[in-house]
Amino acid sequence: MNTMPRALPRAVNQPDYAFGNGRRNSWIIAGSVLLITILGYVTRWICDDALIFTRIVEQILAGNGPVYNLGERAEASTSTLWQWLLAFAGFVYGQSDTSALSWMLGLLLTGAGFGFAVSATIRLHGGRVAAMVPCGVLVLLGVRPVWQYATSGLETGLNTFWMALCWWLLVRFRGSTSAKPVVAAAFTMGLGPLVRPEQALVAAVFLVSLWLVTKPNWRVVLAAVAAAGALPVGYEIFRMGFYGILVPMPALTKNASESFWGRGFGYVGDFVDPYLLWLPLVLCTVLLAGVLRRHSTDRIVTLTPVVAGVLSLGYLLKVGGDYMHARMVLPIFFLLMLPVLVLPAAKNTRVIGTVLLAWAVLCASIGQFVPRDSRLVDDERGYYHAWTGKMYPTESADFTPKMTYLKDAARPDTLTYGDPRERVLTARLRADVPSRSMNIGVYLGTVGVLSPVDVGVVDFWGLANPIGARFEFPTVKPGHSKPLSNAWLLADYADPSAPVLSPGNFVLRADITADQVAAARHALSCGDLAEVQRSTREPLSPGRFWANLTGAVHRTGVTVPPDPFVAERTFCGGP
Repeated sequence: MNTMPRALPRAVNQPDYAFGNGRRNSWIIAGSVLLITILGYVTRWICDDALIFTRIVEQILAGNGPVYNLGERAEASTSTLWQWLLAFAGFVYGQSDTSALSWMLGLLLTGAGFGFAVSATIRLHGGRVAAMVPCGVLVLLGVRPVWQYATSGLETGLNTFWMALCWWLLVRFRGSTSAKPVVAAAFTMGLGPLVRPEQALVAAVFLVSLWLVTKPNWRVVLAAVAAAGALPVGYEIFRMGFYGILVPMPALTKNASESFWGRGFGYVGDFVDPYLLWLPLVLCTVLLAGVLRRHSTDRIVTLTPVVAGVLSLGYLLKVGGDYMHARMVLPIFFLLMLPVLVLPAAKNTRVIGTVLLAWAVLCASIGQFVPRDSRLVDDERGYYHAWTGKMYPTESADFTPKMTYLKDAARPDTLTYGDPRERVLTARLRADVPSRSMNIGVYLGTVGVLSPVDVGVVDFWGLANPIGARFEFPTVKPGHSKPLSNAWLLADYADPSAPVLSPGNFVLRADITADQVAAARHALSCGDLAEVQRSTREPLSPGRFWANLTGAVHRTGVTVPPDPFVAERTFCGGP
């Protein structure tokens, strides 16, 4: 039985009572924005990964370009658009430390995204004619991670806003015969890869749907394709020439091209189980079935975010999810809810809405993620709340007490690192390193923002290290599976002329020998590994840009054995 009343054709004059319903539905939009803003604010925070963006923005505003370290072109961020948006905000407000700005901007974009999304869904379902029930809105607001990642300092708010804007444009311009709206919508949808690389899939689905519901002529199609691809293609050419690879560095570190289905299902299960999400998902599927009993154009529009969400879910399962609880599922969750955020208030819809309201209140009150194995998936907000000792860790200064050893780390010409015995060790820095000193950072964001821009940070986990990112370690916990041993660290950054065992230089762990350091140093000077080094450290002349551009495909596929002796044989030859 169809539970959804048909919306009146848009051309039909609406009766007087429609204006009352329209006013009431405006309150639904305002209420959704207000609630997510309040809930996001009361759970505000930033995480260490957000401070990675802060460090890069500091380098941009200092005139060093979009790099993590001075003189080393490694793309450590996974959201190009968020990186540059923060840089713009920092420039406008005169703040190189954008850590506090990041959570505020994320919350603002999340609220605006909810506004655009709910408005579009009301328009899709003829909301000025019928009173609406906020079914999908209740589902989203019932899940705590939706509130928490409204801030976090990461790109989630931007992601929400971009998806909502794509949805609003698709609903608004369906059936349009004008070229300008179609081209403008295509340009916006085409930004997906710059929001996050995997959003290229979502962008493609929305662009195909835009073509299906507008049926533009070939001139408009060509203009729309050019508009959609202009910035992503242009930036990809820049990425290849500037960084020398096809993808951001974390994609190499996390082995994003491989398949980890079992871990992916576990990651999604860790999102669904704590909140009993199977119940609202089943009910929303029933509601969606009613929505689909419409004419063909609306059916295409309605299914667009669902198809995009399902395809994105398949990709997430394949790559094995993430180590942050819920983070990578939230955009998919948002997409799946878009067609049913609000629905006309038929009898059955009211009943289901009441059930969803009860579930949302219960879930928001007691629904909580408890990590099954912190070696695989973390409750990031809970972790940084405990680690910093702050109820609301919202700026880089909140992370400083844990990094007191960095006070001595800016000594000129010094490499500062540690060993498993929690000792802080030093070595003389290689003369040609452009940074005045170097630190090794296990917490990449924290160490980065606490170090001046002319002090380099060596990423222990390889997210910003061109060598560590390519290690042939199996991925167990994404982003935390490729430790950089001291042999490679010393080989790459320490002065080779310094006596290896001199107390005034550096101390080797028992399992790291001078021969391992020598083998790693030799490997770094040979073959593809030497070219990786040149692509990131040579001055960026036109010739270097062209060499990086033309060699990016091959360079992206280079892997490095973590054993220095095996690496030496691989890249230098010999027994």
